[in-house]
Amino acid sequence: MPISEKTLEFLWENRIKNSRQWYIEHKEEFQKFVLQPMVELVEKLEKPLHEIDPLLIVVPKVGKSISRVHRDIRFSKDKTLYRDVMWCVFARDKKKFHSPVFFMEYSPRFFRYGCGYYHAPPKQMEVLRNMILNQDKRFLEAKKAFEKQDTFVLDGEYYKRNRFQDQSHDLQQWLNRKNISFIKESKNFQELYHEKLYEQLIEGFRMLAPIYHLLIACGE
Repeated sequence: MPISEKTLEFLWENRIKNSRQWYIEHKEEFQKFVLQPMVELVEKLEKPLHEIDPLLIVVPKVGKSISRVHRDIRFSKDKTLYRDVMWCVFARDKKKFHSPVFFMEYSPRFFRYGCGYYHAPPKQMEVLRNMILNQDKRFLEAKKAFEKQDTFVLDGEYYKRNRFQDQSHDLQQWLNRKNISFIKESKNFQELYHEKLYEQLIEGFRMLAPIYHLLIACGE
């Protein structure tokens, strides 16, 4: 079963109701319209993702590759019980690596997918900047792959001050960031609902593979 309008309707209503009792009463809907499509999607992505990196964790379970719908509110001022966003994330074992991720997430407001860091370790960003400045072969391959496509945009928080004014504009787009990721974001939900969404994700992740391997090299 693909992700559908009913998936987003459940997430929105569950978020608005903000009631554990309501969630329990409608848990079958969560299982059918939210969780099962995510499980099927992750299962279809497992083989192609392992072709990119055999060390990626691709497990179709909540708390593994699939996000939880409820929020941890123990230390938060926001006591909303449920989120309206679901995602799947694929990374190496975080106990052993500070690795970039492949991801896909969606909500009633948008959906997006791509590759990069949520919070890049400063040491790895410094390694990346050195590789860029030294025109490392792996960076050149990643840059070429990025420039050949028009699906993903370069994203990530900038430093307030331009630290590399002597470099070309295109290199500054890479160098002046605290964090880095490559994202496609859309509000065309027909793409999200398509029964072959997984093919679109696989194609995109393969485009990003040289960039992923560059980021992996920054942590080795």
